[in-house]
Amino acid sequence: MQKVFIQAAELEKLSKEKFSIPPFLMMENAARKMADFIISKNPESVLILCGKGNNGGDGYALARMLLDKCQVLVYCQESPNTQEAQVQYQMCIKLGVKIVTDFILPEKKPSVIVDCLYGIGFHGNLKEPIKKLLDQVNQIDCLKVACDIPSGLYFKADYTITMGEEKTSLYSDPAKAVCGQIILADLGIPRNLFESTKTADAYLIEETDLKLPQRTNPAAHKGTYGHTCVIAGQKSGAAIIAASAALHFGSGLTSLIKTSESNLEQFKISPQLMIADSIPAKASALVIGPGFAGQSDKELRVFINWFKNTNKSALVLDAGIFSLENLCSILEELNKLDGGRIILTPHLSECQKLFSKIKESHQELELSDEEFSVKNLANSAESKIKLGKIFNQLYPNTTLVMKSANTFIASGGQTYICKDGVQSLAKGGSGDVLAGMLGSLLAQGYSCLDAAITGVEEHAIAAKKIGNEAYDLSPEKLIENI
Repeated sequence: MQKVFIQAAELEKLSKEKFSIPPFLMMENAARKMADFIISKNPESVLILCGKGNNGGDGYALARMLLDKCQVLVYCQESPNTQEAQVQYQMCIKLGVKIVTDFILPEKKPSVIVDCLYGIGFHGNLKEPIKKLLDQVNQIDCLKVACDIPSGLYFKADYTITMGEEKTSLYSDPAKAVCGQIILADLGIPRNLFESTKTADAYLIEETDLKLPQRTNPAAHKGTYGHTCVIAGQKSGAAIIAASAALHFGSGLTSLIKTSESNLEQFKISPQLMIADSIPAKASALVIGPGFAGQSDKELRVFINWFKNTNKSALVLDAGIFSLENLCSILEELNKLDGGRIILTPHLSECQKLFSKIKESHQELELSDEEFSVKNLANSAESKIKLGKIFNQLYPNTTLVMKSANTFIASGGQTYICKDGVQSLAKGGSGDVLAGMLGSLLAQGYSCLDAAITGVEEHAIAAKKIGNEAYDLSPEKLIENI
C-alpha cells in the first residue's frame, strides 16, 4: 500500500525543515522527473503552460531542461510571483527559451502539452479566460501531461506527474475523470524519509494487497470454506447475482434464503445454489440488501437474532438496507457484539442517506448537510475520509465501503482507497456482485478489512479484464472474470 496525504504543503514544509533541502532544489528535482518522462516519449515539440506560482516555476525549469532536446514554447499566463519561479523565469529568458504572453494555437500541433498553470494548492473556480485556454488545448490531439494535478481539474491529462507524495486531491471523482495515469516523482528525498514526517491520512490499495482465497489445504472439504447465505427480497434477481458471485469467489456452500417478498420462482437458478426457507444451521455469513424492499420487522429480527447468536457471525448490508428508518439503532445493536464482522456497501447517494440517519440519531455531533451531500462526497476525498472516521467511531465493528469512481474503505478509523475501478462498472448489478464477493470472503473467515480490500480490488480488476470502456459489461461477465 502507498501512503496518501491531505496536506501536501505541510508535508513538504516539514521535510524541508527536517532534511534541509532548499525549495529551489526540490523544484529542480520535480522538473527533472518531468523532463525525463517527456524525453522518453521522443517529442518534436513541447508546449508548456506556466502559471505565476511554483507550479509555473516547475514549468520554466522543465523548459530549460528540454531546450536542447526538442522545440520548446512556453506560454506565460502571468508574471511569476514567487522567488523560485522568478529565478527559473530569468534563467529561461537568458537562455533564449521562447516565451509568449498571448496564447495562439500553433499552426503545427505540439507533440506534448504540459500543464503547469495551477498546482495542488489551487482552490476556487478557474477564471473564464483560463477555461477558454484549456478548452483550446484539450481539443488538441497530442500527449498531455499535468504537473502535480490538472489545473482546476479542468485540463484533461493523459498523465499526471505528482510531486513528493500521493495526495487525496487526486482521488476525488472529478480528478479521476482528468488525471489519466498518475506517476509519483520524488523531490530528491527517499520516499520513506519524506513520508516519515507526517502520519498518512489514507492508504492506496495495490494489486499486491490482494489476499485471494486460494485453496492450499489438500485435505479441505466444502465446509472448510464457509456457507454464504443471501437473503432474497422483492427483486430477487439481485440476490441471485450476489449468490452467484459468492459461489465463484470461493464460498464452500451458497444459499438463497426466501422471504415473504421473494419471487425466486420467476428465475432460472443454477443448481449449485441452494434455496432455503430459513437460515441453515451452519451458515457463516449473511448478505442482506440486494433487491431488498419492504421486508417486515419480524423477518429482519430473525436475521439480527441469527447474527447475535452465532459464533464468528458475519454480515454484509447493501442497497435496500439503507432505506430502513431504524438502520442506526440496528447498527448500534449489532456493534455491541464482540467479534461480530459487518460490512456496509453504500454508493454515494446511499452514503448521504446513511449520513442523514446518523445526523438524526446523533444530533450532538452537529454535522453539516452540505459537507456530506452527494455532490460534495463525489468532489471531496477529504469528506469521504471524514465520514468514514465518524462512522467507525460510532460503529467500531463495522467496515464502510463507499462505492464511487474511486472506492473508499473506512475500517478501524483508517481509510483505504481503491483507484482501479473503471467506468464499465457503471451498470446495474455490479454492486450486487461486490456484495456477494464480500459475503463469500467473510464466510471463509476473512476479517472485515481483508475482505473489503480483497473484494473491492478484485472486483475492479475483473472489470478491467472486460475493458475500461466496455459498454457490454454485465454481472455475468464480471463474475466469469473473478
